Amino acid sequence: MKVTELKSEGLSKSYKIVIPSAIINKAIDARLTEVASTAKIDGFRPGKVPMTIIKSRFGTQVSGEVVEKQVSDSMRKLFTDKKLKPAMQPKVDFDGKPLDGSDVKFTVNLEIMPDIQIQDFSKLKFDRLVAEVKDKDINKALEDIANNQKSYAPLKKKRKSKIGDSVLIDFKGYMDGKLFDGGTAENHRLELGSGQMIPGFEDQLINLNVNDQKDVKVNFPENYQKAELSGKPATFKVTIKDILEAEKSKINDELATRMGLPDLKSLKEAIKNQIEINYKATARNRIKRDLLDKLSKQYTFEVPKTMLENENKVIWDRFEQDRKAGVIDDIDKGKKDSVLKKEYSEIAERRVRLGLLMAEIGDVNKITVTEDEIKTAVMQEARKYPGEENKVIEFYQKNPEAANAVRAPLFEEKVVDHIIGKCSIKEIKVSSEELYEDNVIADPTAKSKNKKSTKAKTNKSVKAKSKK
Repeated sequence: MKVTELKSEGLSKSYKIVIPSAIINKAIDARLTEVASTAKIDGFRPGKVPMTIIKSRFGTQVSGEVVEKQVSDSMRKLFTDKKLKPAMQPKVDFDGKPLDGSDVKFTVNLEIMPDIQIQDFSKLKFDRLVAEVKDKDINKALEDIANNQKSYAPLKKKRKSKIGDSVLIDFKGYMDGKLFDGGTAENHRLELGSGQMIPGFEDQLINLNVNDQKDVKVNFPENYQKAELSGKPATFKVTIKDILEAEKSKINDELATRMGLPDLKSLKEAIKNQIEINYKATARNRIKRDLLDKLSKQYTFEVPKTMLENENKVIWDRFEQDRKAGVIDDIDKGKKDSVLKKEYSEIAERRVRLGLLMAEIGDVNKITVTEDEIKTAVMQEARKYPGEENKVIEFYQKNPEAANAVRAPLFEEKVVDHIIGKCSIKEIKVSSEELYEDNVIADPTAKSKNKKSTKAKTNKSVKAKSKK
């Protein structure tokens, strides 16, 4: 084959490849001979079919297969000889028709991976914040558990409903004066302030007595799960049938037993252990955040344009979806699209650059994610959906892209731990308040120049974290 370089501009490359027709025809003849040796055609014994019939019956198919293989082989040889590492799938444009019997000519356009020179991580210095678990931390956690384990009892004294009460209600929903499907229920138990119902519904049931009736007027949210109700006003005729008041569980051995532990002492020890784990994870995430900020500034290599465009589209499409759903970060409100696109473009470039850097560090240091690690992560995800664990596991088994979405963050965390292990770490004792101050879980989508915007952008991107 003959290779001619047409363009070499940064990471963008273009080559013209010519495969002589003699090579193509020779390969086609060889393949047709193979086919002839096993072809079964009525009226002929295997291996005795005339070549004219073989060519007539299989010629077009074989020619296509041979040309496709020759093109693939020539591209692989090009990449090997030129030591090229494509960043994305190369684009191939043929000159003329590749199956007309003449030389096969085509142009290969591609972007290559940047040359990343990994620097010495031992020169990086970070502080690891170490917080001691105090009795007040354990007691606060116990209070939270007791609040979550609350029960409900009849009112000791007749009064009107308030936030935190559990009310028993009947309701009928009307839209344009007519009942609508799914808007009616009887003996529905509702905790006021829980956010179980659409916005504004529960607020209008406060300060009512048993047997009171109330016309609750609300608007369904935009992009409501039922499209026919989305954004429309409705009136619910509600009757209060009963009011129960919340009773917080007492902090004692009985509470511990309900939590699956033998006594209160064991519960306190379990809480302490969990808080210590949380403290260590938070300290580690602070180091990760600072590490990614430093790496983002330290490595300024060019990133493939196509990868950047794709990432930009993913981020902007996500923003558009959130905006349509009425979910916009405070720091984004009131900004023109031109300003937002510039900010999100910076986020996309940071994400791509850090992703490429993480991949290179992992490759150089032979860091991999095992199948057992992926299975463990999938099991942890499945436990979030009690009763549907098997469906979740089956989903990941049948969808390779979903499995890759699990692999990517695991790989990133292993690479980050590898880097941290090489850095100079100084431990500093702090209070739990200081540990959590300005804490942002690290994510390559975050902007380092503005802490408030960093936190907001990070929280948004965590919802749909793409591969690094």
